[in-house]
Amino acid sequence: MSLESKLESGNPNKDNDNRLQVSSKGKRLFALLLDFIFALLFANTLVQVFREEHWDLVMQSRDLSGLVFFYGSIAFILLFKDIFGRSLGKLLLAMTIREIENLEQRPSRTVLVQRNILLLLFPFEGVIVLRDAYARRLADKWWKTVVLDDQKAMRGTLRILLGNIILFGFFSIAILFQRSGIEKTAAYQTAEQAIRSHQPLISLLKQSPEIEEPEMHLDLRGKS
Repeated sequence: MSLESKLESGNPNKDNDNRLQVSSKGKRLFALLLDFIFALLFANTLVQVFREEHWDLVMQSRDLSGLVFFYGSIAFILLFKDIFGRSLGKLLLAMTIREIENLEQRPSRTVLVQRNILLLLFPFEGVIVLRDAYARRLADKWWKTVVLDDQKAMRGTLRILLGNIILFGFFSIAILFQRSGIEKTAAYQTAEQAIRSHQPLISLLKQSPEIEEPEMHLDLRGKS
């Protein structure tokens, strides 16, 4: 039975608001773009949190371990993004993955992971989505899945709120770890050591013990 026939058989006596409907090509590509953005933000957050000492010198060297960790994190997130039946992008756009043989059934987690392996062929997969009448990727055809609009999705305002909360969370973490990241650079530590070993400053501190030892500040704002 064709997908069109299955959609019709799955919509007996249903009104337009409750009919099973295949997600549009634009929604699928936009959801993938959102997934990539979130994967990029998450990988960047991991890099910020786990920065090593003198990471600025490591970045200038030919050591590719940092790049492997960064791009490996993105690949891992994209591979397992649908493990719970939908990715974050699909959740925000009210989409869900279903089996073609049973449109009420979510595919197994193994299938949900396997179908994302073909994202390595993204340009090719994107062309197939645009050419297919039901916006299916090659992976959907191989593993007999289809992406439908979720009739039980959260309200649009809640989905927008969720997206904003997630973005704000990434932004907050980036701000929180910005100072520690700068303090781990060789440039910062060299400058701090030079300032603390400055002879006039050392003499001043000895003559006036009441003066507290200065701290390094990261306020880069110009004077008004």
